[in-house]
Amino acid sequence: MQIGSAVTAFKQLFSRLILLATCAVLSNAAFAIEAGQYYYFISDKCLPKGPQTPEARGAVTPDVMLFEVVPAGISDYFVNMNTNALIHYAEEGQEHLSSLESEQAYTAGKTLSKESLRKDGNAIQHDFMLQREAIDLKTLINTLNGFSQLQTDKGYFFKKIVALANPNAKFKAITRVRLSDIGYDNRMMLTSYTSDYFMLDKQGKASDTPFITVDHGAALRSSLHDTNSPYAIFTKNSVCGEKWEPGN
Repeated sequence: MQIGSAVTAFKQLFSRLILLATCAVLSNAAFAIEAGQYYYFISDKCLPKGPQTPEARGAVTPDVMLFEVVPAGISDYFVNMNTNALIHYAEEGQEHLSSLESEQAYTAGKTLSKESLRKDGNAIQHDFMLQREAIDLKTLINTLNGFSQLQTDKGYFFKKIVALANPNAKFKAITRVRLSDIGYDNRMMLTSYTSDYFMLDKQGKASDTPFITVDHGAALRSSLHDTNSPYAIFTKNSVCGEKWEPGN
């Protein structure tokens, strides 16, 4: 009787393990990304805009690779951002952002989206944490000096630093990327690419709001089209990348 009970318990445990493994595989498949290089194309949240014939489209679309997604295991990924596309950044700033990609953490989830083509109305959010560390004021200043060289941006950084009363201030630096999949094949939105710097108090607790936010995504988007281009409006808040395929 005891042997029979043990066998039954083992079968139940085995069935549960199979169920959990199946659920994990299905979950991983639901959040899967098409790995590859994603190039900018003119769209409104991945819905194509502008000329659609290959010749006409190529004439008005800058040839810019936005990001590359690289698989790192069954359900893990790395993102490599094209920091060279940040044309107003100093070389040191581009290299700094690229260096942050060597150690990154990936997570995925779902959120409701009115733009989603999926039956459940959700967008799949792929989040990549590139940096999460404490830095001192000198490091922050050196980092900001490598970012946008435009006078408006440099003026903003300067005013924030000059107004800082504590020369020994420390900050929590967080740099992250979000890619959004709303149901288009081989297309993903670059929803955000930012560095936030939160001031730390004496206990090492970060403030709720960042002391400085640097929007690398906005810097990248602003350089894709001239301000008087009819397509510039589509890059105001996000851009869409289309996976490069041989022959395209």
